[in-house]
Amino acid sequence: MAEQNGQMSEDDSVDIRPWPVIELIGRAVVLASVARRGTLEVDSGRDVFDLETDRFDLVTWTRTELQSWVSDRELELLSRPVGELDDDDLAECDDALISASTIAWALRAVPSATLPMPQDGVAEGEVLEWAPEPWAKVRALQSGARLRSDDELARERERWELWYWRAIDVADDMDALADVVAELGKSDLIPIVDGDFATDAGIPFATLGQDDQDDVAWLSELRLCALNWACGFGNSWETAPLYLDD
Repeated sequence: MAEQNGQMSEDDSVDIRPWPVIELIGRAVVLASVARRGTLEVDSGRDVFDLETDRFDLVTWTRTELQSWVSDRELELLSRPVGELDDDDLAECDDALISASTIAWALRAVPSATLPMPQDGVAEGEVLEWAPEPWAKVRALQSGARLRSDDELARERERWELWYWRAIDVADDMDALADVVAELGKSDLIPIVDGDFATDAGIPFATLGQDDQDDVAWLSELRLCALNWACGFGNSWETAPLYLDD
């Protein structure tokens, strides 16, 4: 596990206590619903009346079927008529889709062994295919859900903690980076190319353009928070930490 100072923990295990499967399902479906609200806002190919009908169904279904899991802020986004979301609201909807796919990965609804770096859209498409829409029963998903093992969850959250550290905290501290890279060279957790973390395509982080580096920072923060919550760290979705020693 990467600490905030960039050093690897001597004990690479963490005390994983995942939320119950139904709580993971409920949270993932709420987030997928918020993401769907965002897609309605930017759908220029359909009549506004049809979009509003879909939005009304979505928020009404959410108020009943997802009332145990949805937050006031999420309900607010779902309740806004089509045409009233601003750029910040749409960014929240985009964030929700990344978080939804991360939790869905924990539930094996996203079947890949790991979540992609960088985002390629596959996991997000899979969670939207998996998550029910109005007027389906959410609890029906529980019978087919299989939570990943503690080891799988611990490994993936460590991977994204390291990526977050690389994108946000290491800055120009090349000594700290070299220490972590040396440790990672003994594992297959993250590919190492030219002494740096590399994307799935083998591109070192330092050679990415600024926009791509910013995307890595954004993606890793969302994935890490979602995995930390899924693993039972933090008392609620809103309080899930980034680093476990925070």
